[in-house]
Amino acid sequence: MSGPRRWREQRWLVDETIRTQTIEFDQPRLIYHLAPVADDLSGADMAVIRGGVKKVADHVPVVRSVAERRERRAREAEDGGHPLSAGAHWYAAAQLWAMACWPVWEDDHLAHELDGKKNAAYQAWAATARHRVERVDVPFGDRTLPAWFHLPPGGAGPFPTVLAIGGMDAPREVLVSRVGDPWLERGFAVLAVDGPGQGEAAVNGVHVSDTAFVEAGDALVAWLRARPEVDDDRLVCTGTSFGSFWMTQIAATQPVFKGCAVALPVFEPGARTIFESAAPTFKARHMWMAGLWDDEEAFDRMVARYDLRPLLDGMSVPWQVVGGAADELSPSSWVGEMARRCPAPSSLTSYAGGRHSMTETPAAALGPSWRGLTVDWLHDRVLGRPAADENRLVTPAGQVVDLPHPRERR
Repeated sequence: MSGPRRWREQRWLVDETIRTQTIEFDQPRLIYHLAPVADDLSGADMAVIRGGVKKVADHVPVVRSVAERRERRAREAEDGGHPLSAGAHWYAAAQLWAMACWPVWEDDHLAHELDGKKNAAYQAWAATARHRVERVDVPFGDRTLPAWFHLPPGGAGPFPTVLAIGGMDAPREVLVSRVGDPWLERGFAVLAVDGPGQGEAAVNGVHVSDTAFVEAGDALVAWLRARPEVDDDRLVCTGTSFGSFWMTQIAATQPVFKGCAVALPVFEPGARTIFESAAPTFKARHMWMAGLWDDEEAFDRMVARYDLRPLLDGMSVPWQVVGGAADELSPSSWVGEMARRCPAPSSLTSYAGGRHSMTETPAAALGPSWRGLTVDWLHDRVLGRPAADENRLVTPAGQVVDLPHPRERR
């Protein structure tokens, strides 16, 4: 049996934690996947999954059953002549198939099967979407990076464009909402990508490494610049959770971007907390993403090189970082240290008491929307408004307090 030692030895503890704390014991994956569906059945889907998954082995069969039920509803709606209703169900099915992939780290056939069902459902939704959705495969060495290119309704462009990635467990399908998407509503095109090690890229053998996203940045920027729908002068980028690390790598080496906004940051050099102290599921997932499922020692050597500091010393792209002050996966003190080193303007917003997923704190409920902050900040960049150094704390009462920027505390 391969995988990380703690995963092998503590599998029983993960199962017991799921039984007592539900499937969202380590992160709110139901919200990640099903909130963008925005229909009246999403809550029922969440309840069925939350009640049905009592251990890791339950995850795929329970989520599969809910995805198949959504597909049946989609076909019934199509047969009844209701394409928009069908589209909502196809979108939900795609999110569920993507969610089902989470713990599939050893069964290559199953990973391909689930990913194929996810793609088919998403493309069925795209055929009914109110905006244009294009399947994209960005050339990357001798492989490709899978992406969905979303274009806002109305007009032919060129549009301001955001390059977007999620985290370890957030494939490209969760990055654009079915309705009311904040990027599309502001006239942005969105290139939603599975970078090296993420989603379909990992299924197809494109693995993450300490430099893979730097290399991917070259390929992604070249693709964006070649598209007539993209305004080269209004390119921005965003990433969430581990995507905060990867997108910062891209922004630090691609000065074409007008701004880089990241949230739920994972900046600790060597990522020791998330891989050695947090739930062993994180390391298990990342070892699979790296193609090192059978070699924990090689994985540890690779992760020891995860360090933004050498890149940040020369970064020119304005940078925004939004996260929780009580992040249990990556010490929040590293945000200030990274901003201190970065010569570009940097805007920091920290939520008092906020854990990694920005839960369990009234600051996130009573203060400004952390997702909304990233959207508005990047919108300001494409509008040509200058970026400034900021350091703000959102208190438990929802008040925003200005603090000295880390560079002022040298």
